[in-house]
Amino acid sequence: MSPNKASSQQGRRYQFDVIVIGSGLAGLHYILELLKIAPHTKIALITKHHLEDSNSSYAQGGIAAISLFEDSVESHIHDTLKAGDGLSDIDAVKEIVTLGPSVIQQLIEFGVNFDRNQSGYDLAQEGGHSHRRIYHAGDITGKAITEALIKQVKTKKQITIFENYTTINLISQNKKHLPGSHPEILGAYILDNNKNNINTFLSKIVVLSTGGAGKVYRYTSNREFATGDGIAMAYRAGARVGNLEFYQFHPTLLYHTKINNFLISEALRGEGAYLLNADTQERFMQKYAPEKMELSTRDIVARAIFNEIENSKSNFVYLDIRHKDKTFLQKRFPIIYQTLFDLGIDMSQQLIPVVPAAHYLCGGILTDPAGKTDLHRLFAIGENAFTGLHGANRLASNSLLESTVMAFLAAQNTPALLKEPLEYTQPIQDWNSQSVVDQRRASQINAHWRGLRGEMTSYAGIIRTAAGLQDVLRLITARKEMIENYYWKHFITSDLVELRNIVLVAELIVRSALHRRESRGVHFREDYPNKMTDIKESFLHINDA
Repeated sequence: MSPNKASSQQGRRYQFDVIVIGSGLAGLHYILELLKIAPHTKIALITKHHLEDSNSSYAQGGIAAISLFEDSVESHIHDTLKAGDGLSDIDAVKEIVTLGPSVIQQLIEFGVNFDRNQSGYDLAQEGGHSHRRIYHAGDITGKAITEALIKQVKTKKQITIFENYTTINLISQNKKHLPGSHPEILGAYILDNNKNNINTFLSKIVVLSTGGAGKVYRYTSNREFATGDGIAMAYRAGARVGNLEFYQFHPTLLYHTKINNFLISEALRGEGAYLLNADTQERFMQKYAPEKMELSTRDIVARAIFNEIENSKSNFVYLDIRHKDKTFLQKRFPIIYQTLFDLGIDMSQQLIPVVPAAHYLCGGILTDPAGKTDLHRLFAIGENAFTGLHGANRLASNSLLESTVMAFLAAQNTPALLKEPLEYTQPIQDWNSQSVVDQRRASQINAHWRGLRGEMTSYAGIIRTAAGLQDVLRLITARKEMIENYYWKHFITSDLVELRNIVLVAELIVRSALHRRESRGVHFREDYPNKMTDIKESFLHINDA
C-alpha cells in the first residue's frame, strides 16, 4: 500500500460472556476454573501472538507453596513480608499464601507434572525463602504449566481462541448508580493483525491478564510482547494504578551477543552458584550482604552487580557453578545447560557472564486478591495487577503463585456478575475511522522504541535520582505527544498500539519514582538513600498525571 493513502480498518462485531486478554498462566487458569463453576460460559481468549507465547511459559524457577513439615504458612508469610520491605498488604499476603497448597493441587489435577524424588516432590529453595518450597519442573516450570493448561483449554468448545489479535482500547460507559461513578467496562476494540481490521468485542466481563512491561527497558528477561498493554488500557479507562516505581530487576540475565533475553534462573544460586567480579574473579556479595550472600533478595543482588560493573572494566559479572557435578547440572537445569552449551559455554567448566535486567513489575492495576478493579465488570489478574502481595519487592517464585490464586478467586467471583443484567446507556459504535497510511512516518515513529528503552534504563533503572527522573520525564512527555498525534491520524498497527502503551507506562513509572522520595525494596533513590518512616502508597489516577 502506498504512503499517504486513506484506509478504513472497520472489522466485525463479536459478543461473548467473558473476554480474557492474555494467554499466560493467570488467563488460562481463570478460564479453566470458571468453566468448572459455569460450564456454559461463552469465552473469548485473546492473545497477541500464538497461544503458547507468554512470559509465564518462560518462567524457569517455579511456584512457591508450603509442603514440608518443617515449613509453615507463617514462615512463607514472613519471608514475603520481609522481601516486600514494609509495603506488602498483610491481608493479601495471608490470603494468597494460605491458598498456595490448594492451587498447586489444582494445577496437578490439570496435568502439571512437578519434579518428584523418593520422598515426594523435589522442592527447591530460592533467594529470600527460609525453606525449600518451590515446586518446579526442571528449569522449564512455566512451560510445563502453560502447556498442560493449554492442552485443557483446547478441549473446551465454549472457548474461542483469537491468536495474533492486539487489544487497542477498552469500551466503557458511565453508570450513575455505580459506586463513585466509576465507568463500566463493556468490551474492547481489538485489532486482527492478519487482516488489519479493528473488531468490536462486547461482553459482560473483561479480564486483563496481559503480563508485565519489561520492554520499557533495554535489558529485560521478558518476551518482546511485554509492553504493559493491560496497565495502559485500564489507566486510560479510569482505573487506578499503583507502586509502578517498583520494577524488579533480575540479577542474572545472560550477557551474550547472540541472545538478548535468556534468563539464568535464580535457582542456580539456590543450588550454590557464586557471583564473581569479572576483573578479579573474586566473590563480592560478602561486601553487600554477608549473611545471605548470593541468596539475598533480588534488589540487593541486582544493586551489588550494578555497583561491581560500574567499578570494573567489564560490562558484566560472572556466575560460577563449576563446583557442581556435570550430571547434576544437566538434570537440574537441562534447558539452561544446553542453551549455554550451544553458545559455547559449558557451565560445568566455564563461568557464565550475566547482567541485571528488568524482570517483574511489582505494581500495576489496583485490585483485590480476586482481581476486582475500580471499574465495574473489569478484572485484572497476574503481573498486570497490584494486589499488595509483593510490596516493594517480589519474593522469588511468588509470581506464579499470585497468578494462580488470583485466577482461582476471580473465577469464583465471576458467576454473580454474569447474572447481572447489562444495560447499554447508548449504542456501542464500531471502529470506523479513515486512517492515513504513511509507511515512512511509521518507521520514524517506531524508532522511538530504541530511544525510550535506552533512556529508561539510564535514568529510571536500578539506581535513580530526582534530576535524572525529571530529565527523562521531559523526554517521555515529548515522545508521548508525538506518538499520540500520530496515533489519532494514521493507520493503526500492533507496533503503534504497543508503543503508545509503553510510553504511557514509562511515564507512570517515572512519575511514581519521583513521588517516592526514599529507597525501599527495588526502588533505589541515590538522593534519598534512606526509608521514610511515614509509608504511603503511590497510587496514580488518570486525573493525577
